[in-house]
Amino acid sequence: MEAWRQTILLKGGTLLVHDSEDHIVPRRADLLIQDDRIGLIEPQIPASSSMKVIDCTRDIISPGFIDTHHHAWQSQQKGLHCDHTLLDYYHSGNLASYHLSLDDVFWGQLSGALEAVDAGTTTIVDHAHLNYSPEHSVEAIRATVASGIRSTFCYCAHPRVATWQPQFTMENEIFPKWVMATFAQLASKQPFGPNGRVRLGFAIDSAYLAPQLLGVILSDVRAKGVKLITSHATRVGNRPSHTASAMAKKGLLGPDILLSHANFTTKEELNHMKNTGAHISSTPHTELHMGHGHPICLEPEFFDISSLGVDCHSVCSSFLPAQMLLVLQASRARRHEELLARGQLDASVGPTVEDVFNLGTIKGARAVGLENEVGSLAVGKKADMVIFDGTTPSMRAVAERHPVSGIVLHSSIRDIKTVIIDGIIRKETSKLSPVLIQKGIDIHTGAEQDEHWLDWESVGRELDRSWKALQTKMEETVDEKLAKDGIMRSLSEIVRKIAEKQ
Repeated sequence: MEAWRQTILLKGGTLLVHDSEDHIVPRRADLLIQDDRIGLIEPQIPASSSMKVIDCTRDIISPGFIDTHHHAWQSQQKGLHCDHTLLDYYHSGNLASYHLSLDDVFWGQLSGALEAVDAGTTTIVDHAHLNYSPEHSVEAIRATVASGIRSTFCYCAHPRVATWQPQFTMENEIFPKWVMATFAQLASKQPFGPNGRVRLGFAIDSAYLAPQLLGVILSDVRAKGVKLITSHATRVGNRPSHTASAMAKKGLLGPDILLSHANFTTKEELNHMKNTGAHISSTPHTELHMGHGHPICLEPEFFDISSLGVDCHSVCSSFLPAQMLLVLQASRARRHEELLARGQLDASVGPTVEDVFNLGTIKGARAVGLENEVGSLAVGKKADMVIFDGTTPSMRAVAERHPVSGIVLHSSIRDIKTVIIDGIIRKETSKLSPVLIQKGIDIHTGAEQDEHWLDWESVGRELDRSWKALQTKMEETVDEKLAKDGIMRSLSEIVRKIAEKQ
């Protein structure tokens, strides 16, 4: 069974409604949720005894946030990366999935997804670089379904560690037979969960692949019905990313392509992306933290194809408005610095709170091909929304005067009263709802088996047990200097061997 579904009436809230030009028109109205959809938005909707009625008189009702780049499995790594560069993160974050048992994968993934829900994220693009066996992705999908979040779970073929000591080495093959065989099984049975809330995508980092192989892989993925393919487009050290140009040369860019970061995208690459309908996910905190370069999502030439992601909740909060605030002010500061350097002034502040709010809502929906389903409050769309308390100390006055700036500039997770996804309340009175755990998902039948409920405290205790055990395992296994020295050598070797086979 799924979580209890009911007709829900939201009374008297301030709805953040997008018009045809993506401008937000705050509207005091009632909103009726029927099944998984928004059924009605009117000034007054009569209540009945069969409805759950929520008084939203002083509240802001926002579209649910859409996070277009996230590694949801990384909950156990929280606190490790506070002063890390990208190279430090690579062995302690990205490749740390080596250490995870299937049990660790489940609790890390469930905790990461629930952290996002708690923060008002209703849709996530999960770049799931955790595959060390066919079962790893199955467990991650099982946890994602349990969390209640809407997800495109991007199954990932990625480099895997072979040994940490006495020498750091990586597996020779990114694509052993089981990798694509498991993907094919999952693709044949997706979507997963009630109402197909979890869809299968694909993640691949083309920096590790010869263009010929990349073309073969993406052709196979598309033939199996996947609607979203994501890839990091990240400059590491002095080596520029060639992701967009590599895809463009092989004719692989398209509206199903989502590139993460892309901070050093050239004009030629940008033109290819715009001409093919590809999109970008900017993750401001990690990009500024780890030396990726300045986030580009609010630059005028990139804005139309951009969206926002958290990237690593192991590095920062999953609260997407925090990313909005960070990139808004960083972009304004950079713009004014450039003007001052030319001896110029501008009466305009530059990008607006509406611009950045849209990156995390309607533009995020477009980036992942779900504009007709989510990203705005409209009759017929999925009932994915966040209710902010307008009476907290941080939200008083601004919730009424300028509710969008209230969310972007003033709010915190504390201000989120309610989160609704697919018409089901996943957070209520500021507390996560219990989640339904299934003991297994048979990837051959898609059938869920043997259900039970868990509250957040129970999930949190499992996460505590897991991260402490993993900390011990990593301390016993990993020599940081060996890992750092070996990573670049091993990845270069992978690239050379793959190229030789073409």
